[in-house]
Amino acid sequence: MNKTILFTVAIASSVVIISCGGGAAKSGADSPAVENKAPVASAATVKDDRLSGFMLGGIYFIKGYGGQQALNGMIQRTDKAAIISKYKELMEFPYKPSDGGPDAKNLLKEWWSVNNKEDLQKAQEQLKTGSPENPHKAWDYARMVQNACMGYAAGYLTQEETNQQIAAVLPLARKAFNNWDAYFTDFVEGRKAWGGDPSHNKEFEDLAKEILQGDKSIYKILPLN
Repeated sequence: MNKTILFTVAIASSVVIISCGGGAAKSGADSPAVENKAPVASAATVKDDRLSGFMLGGIYFIKGYGGQQALNGMIQRTDKAAIISKYKELMEFPYKPSDGGPDAKNLLKEWWSVNNKEDLQKAQEQLKTGSPENPHKAWDYARMVQNACMGYAAGYLTQEETNQQIAAVLPLARKAFNNWDAYFTDFVEGRKAWGGDPSHNKEFEDLAKEILQGDKSIYKILPLN
């Protein structure tokens, strides 16, 4: 994935109001993983919690690859085990320190007032708590995954810490939503309620539907629950 495209997506994708260090609230971008590979789930079990955690923010990653159709072109085989393996390669830790550490730091600072690991944790906790003005939790959970990935690229989180943050979001999403369709419907509504640049609303609404369709959709292979 081209780092310029990825971090451009991170800028345009989303923003949340957060307050760091007791200062004034500020707009923050949705944020963008770890290169050590977890075992690939077999086609029989169709279960991979690590990948499922990254899938919570997958709409951003797939957008960075150019959309679902572009990503489909990267998947040559059609058996489930091979598709899962390819998605693990493409989705798990898509942002690497070697690709754009300074870019990640600049975005986290500009949009989230994050300058270090402690600031990042505060932003994540605020997203976990949510906002009464925007009760759509999928919107928050997707950005928590995105932020964790960007925090890794910025050097604020280790691979293990990134995994732990993302793993902690998965049970929250599973409790709140029965399936991926409900999750991404809520994500789209949350983005609209956020009230940022509405020019991207239709794009995300269409993409949220697109990523759930087709034989190569990981969301049809690995259910949320």
